[in-house]
Amino acid sequence: MRITHRQLEAFIQFMETGTVTAAAERMLVTQPAMSKMLAGLEIDLKLTLFQREKRRLIPTDEARLLYNEVRRLFASLSDVERFAEDLRTFRTGELRIITGSTLGLTLVADALSDFCKENPEVDVLMDMSSNVGPDVLAANVDIGFSVTQFQHPSLKIEPLFHVSSVCIVHKDHPLADRDRLGPKDLEGEEFISFTRDTRMRHITDGVFEQYRVARKMRIEVFASAEANALVSRGVGVAIVEPLGVRQNFWPDVRAIPFDPPIEFTFSAFRPRDRIASPLANRYMQMLRDYIRQMRDGESHLPAWMDVRLPGEARPPVD
Repeated sequence: MRITHRQLEAFIQFMETGTVTAAAERMLVTQPAMSKMLAGLEIDLKLTLFQREKRRLIPTDEARLLYNEVRRLFASLSDVERFAEDLRTFRTGELRIITGSTLGLTLVADALSDFCKENPEVDVLMDMSSNVGPDVLAANVDIGFSVTQFQHPSLKIEPLFHVSSVCIVHKDHPLADRDRLGPKDLEGEEFISFTRDTRMRHITDGVFEQYRVARKMRIEVFASAEANALVSRGVGVAIVEPLGVRQNFWPDVRAIPFDPPIEFTFSAFRPRDRIASPLANRYMQMLRDYIRQMRDGESHLPAWMDVRLPGEARPPVD
C-alpha cells in the first residue's frame, strides 16, 4: 500500500502535539482512528517510528528524521498551492508577446501598460518581429500581432480591426494641404513602397496599374514605421496604415485619405495546440477595449482615419 497524504498529516500532528489524543483532536478524528493511521504509516514505510511504553508512543530517531523531511515536503506543497492561487488571481505568471512594429508601438503598448499596472507580479516578454506568423509557430509565445497576412493550420488567427490606408507626405510637400489624394495625384512622385513579396505591395501596385500611373520607385521598406521615418525627413511619399501617424510620432508627416481605399487588417495569432492562459485572455480583453475606444472616438481618432471592426460593413465610397 502506498502512503497517503492523510497518514503524513497525522504523523506531523502527533510529532507536534506529543500525544495521540491531542493529534486526534487537531484532525477532528477519534483516537482509535489516529492510532490506526500511525500504525499504518509504520507498516507502509517498513520503519519503526515509535516505541510503545505503557500505552504511550515514543518517537524513535527515525521518526524525528522523517518528521524533518515530511515538514519540508509539506512546506513545498504549500508553496505549490500558493503559486496556483496566484495563477488563478493573476498575481504571478508570464505573458509572452511578439508583434509587428506598428502595433507594438501603439495599441499593443497601450494595453500592455494597463496590464502591467494591474498585474505587477507578472513577467512580460515583448519582442518585435517582421515575421510574426512564423515566429509564433517557432517560438514559445502566447500571442502575436501583425498586419501581415499569414495562414497556417497550426495558428488561430483573429482579425482585430480593419483600417483604411492614408497617403503620407512631408508637411512642406505641395500636396500637404489636400483633403484627399488619388493615384493620379502621385504621378511621377518619389514613392516609398513595401517590399516586393508582401501582400500590401501587390495591392498598392495593382491600384496604380489600374489607373496607369507611373511612380519613381527606388525605395522599399518592410513596414509603415520605416516609411513614416523617411517621409518625416523629406524623402518621398507613401501609402501606409495610419496608426503610427495617429500617435504623432512624426509631427512633420501629414496623413491624407487615399482613394480608392486600400484596407489593412490587423490580426492576433495564437498557437492552435495550446490552451490560452488566463493572463493572455485578460490582456486580449484590454487590447480589444483600446480598439473599441479608438473605433468609437473615445480615444484620439483623427478625421482622416477610418476604422472598421470585424463584421462591420465597409463605408460607402463617395
